[in-house]
Amino acid sequence: MAALPVGGFVRRAVCAATLLALAGCATEQIQVERPRDTIVARTDDFVLVRASATDTVQSLAKTYLNDERLAPAVAAASRVEKPTPGQIMVIPLKAGTQWAIDPDGYQVVPILCYHQFGAGSRARNKMEVSQNAFEQQMAYLKENGYQVVRLADMDDFLNGRKALPPKAVVITIDDGYRSSYEVAYPILRKYGFPATIYVYSDFTGTGMALTWDQMKEMRDSGVIDIQSHSKTHTSMALLPNESAGTAYQERVAREVSVPETAIEAKLGAKVRHFAYPYGDTSPTVLSVLAERGYVTAATVQRGANPAFADPLLLRRDMVYSDDTLADFKKYVTVRVTLDLR
Repeated sequence: MAALPVGGFVRRAVCAATLLALAGCATEQIQVERPRDTIVARTDDFVLVRASATDTVQSLAKTYLNDERLAPAVAAASRVEKPTPGQIMVIPLKAGTQWAIDPDGYQVVPILCYHQFGAGSRARNKMEVSQNAFEQQMAYLKENGYQVVRLADMDDFLNGRKALPPKAVVITIDDGYRSSYEVAYPILRKYGFPATIYVYSDFTGTGMALTWDQMKEMRDSGVIDIQSHSKTHTSMALLPNESAGTAYQERVAREVSVPETAIEAKLGAKVRHFAYPYGDTSPTVLSVLAERGYVTAATVQRGANPAFADPLLLRRDMVYSDDTLADFKKYVTVRVTLDLR
């Protein structure tokens, strides 16, 4: 699998040691006149500050937000009215946003990634999760207080417009195999869990694939959303025999536009979410998706997603046939605890 790009085109570059190795490199939006060692981490959206003996929420608001009248926002984000020396304070840099971060850690949203499903306890290959295993996994989510949210809900979460439940999880299924309809769909409907199926249009309607009628039935139920996984399921990265010129740009444009047009025409669904085949992408792909108005795109890089994740480079945990329930529990971690002492 090609490495994911991590250069300047990543819209939410974050880079410090404590929050997913973040801060420092984000564009500064305010003037800060404080010793650098009081800033624990920073992004475009917030700063974590170690309070001094003389700090108040008013002084922090004045220093970082240029307006001490914004002290209530600092107090709310930090969950404290009067900081104590050494306490970590959260300074929200954008008015009106809701970032799922506090002085002790931050929320992350796992996105599960499935491919095929087998009947009963049968799993014929690593990518095929058995019906029994899938049922057990969904039951675990239900019994342990997880709330499965729609992929579309991630847009507001990632832009600070809306909070998600503390134990929010997203379910996605790649490729569009018919077993999604025959095995996964009845179980999802039983538990009332929404899911997104990413289909690649050249596969649709062939031997083992979903038909448009099956997809329409699932979509009309309100349980399943159908989104794009490209036209041919070819890697979206620059291929070894391919130049970085117009031919590559044209291929990327086709891989994005053809399934988008087909899904919208056949299902009346708005296509604004994309899953990269094999998780591969490039600056060219990101640019095309952004220009066409896509709000999220998903990789297969393991890990959950904080509110400050890049919407076009979302992480997902692939679920395999040989995963145990203990493995699955690791995939649904919903909080990262910070040790900033």
